[in-house]
Amino acid sequence: MNIKDGQLIGSNTQIMNEEKIKKPIKSLKKFMEYDVKNLITYYRGQFNENPTKKIKELVLGDLNN
Repeated sequence: MNIKDGQLIGSNTQIMNEEKIKKPIKSLKKFMEYDVKNLITYYRGQFNENPTKKIKELVLGDLNN
């Protein structure tokens, strides 16, 4: 995950093969069980605008593609 222009976005899947995409999605699914208040990314800092909802959107969006 990354933060771009204040929004939480997924990984750049254009440069990843299908196997490499599965691993981060599997990890993100675990967060869907929790009420996440703040999310901190390694490079871009903190995201706190309903991170649980955004994580679900990212996971479900990638599963439907």
